[in-house]
Amino acid sequence: MNGYPGLRHFQKGISLVSQWTGTEHKQMQRVFVTLLAGAPNVDDRVLTVVRALTDFIYYAQFQLHTSETLNAMQACLDTFHLHKDVFVELGLREDFNIPKFHAIQHYINAIRSLGSADGYNTEFSERLHIDYAKQGYRASNKRDYIEQMTLWLQRQEAIDVHSAYLDWTHHKIESLPLLADGDIEDHEDASETDDDDDAVVPDEDGPVYHIAKTCPRPHLAVALLVADFGAIDFISALTIFLKKNMPPRSFIQPSTMDRFDVYNQVTLRLPPNPYLSSAPLVTCIRATPTIRLRDCGARKPAHFDTALVVDHQDNGSSGAPDCLFVVCEIRMLKSCIIYFSIASRTSMSIIQATLTIRDVLPPACIH
Repeated sequence: MNGYPGLRHFQKGISLVSQWTGTEHKQMQRVFVTLLAGAPNVDDRVLTVVRALTDFIYYAQFQLHTSETLNAMQACLDTFHLHKDVFVELGLREDFNIPKFHAIQHYINAIRSLGSADGYNTEFSERLHIDYAKQGYRASNKRDYIEQMTLWLQRQEAIDVHSAYLDWTHHKIESLPLLADGDIEDHEDASETDDDDDAVVPDEDGPVYHIAKTCPRPHLAVALLVADFGAIDFISALTIFLKKNMPPRSFIQPSTMDRFDVYNQVTLRLPPNPYLSSAPLVTCIRATPTIRLRDCGARKPAHFDTALVVDHQDNGSSGAPDCLFVVCEIRMLKSCIIYFSIASRTSMSIIQATLTIRDVLPPACIH
């Protein structure tokens, strides 16, 4: 199974996991369907049931629901009940008299009546236990700690209230007019200053990426890129990319004698997904070759993450470009471009090309 940002590889299996938390369950759900699909002698109905139930769990975690998502939840639940008897036929269970299976019957109606169910779990209580119990106990001297914890919580609440008041006054001060109505000259100077400030504001519509200040793999020869990264068509793909994105007079023809700086990873800050969270998505894409360890002489395997490429295609009927998502394997990272490979949709060959980092989305942000 190809890796992608956020995917955990259980190298020793799941039987040795001593304590299962919500994080471990979510990490296992990401690989469970794939493991069953690749395992031998697995009934197709078992895979259908597991996939339907996993999809239902992911739909239930949405922070925002529409009629389309609720209908998809109902379809997953119907598929599960239609094929769940396969576990009884295989002797894995005698019945499904389990309270949780009864509870999921009411999820959709509860969401329609009361809203999304993303807050009905134990994650919030576990997190508040850290803020209100563990940190308060650590701040005490471990003697008569209940009274000290109560006093500590009161002080923390007072600080939070005062911080909220300072933020409110700060926004109020910023909203006040700084210029008099008749001060035209100062107003024009301020307008010119504002225009200059707007000119340097970065574009926040697209994803913002960050790379290391110092390149970890500088001045690599093309032969090394082919041997270690599998970039067999890098020069031709880079030539096409430069011709497409650079002015004709500024075009530089790359050659096999050139050397290139290659990075191990790039961090992307993407817009939030309203169905899952209001916070921006931060993810990391890695592309590292095989590394020989100094002490034992063993080799650390190569790691090339999987991502989704935004493929812009012209639509002749409407004139607007169509955006398609193509699964690709990231082979190499440069300062502002990504070199990747995908399987051709018309043949069994491998297509390798380059594109800007703004055109790459990790699978975690597509749901």
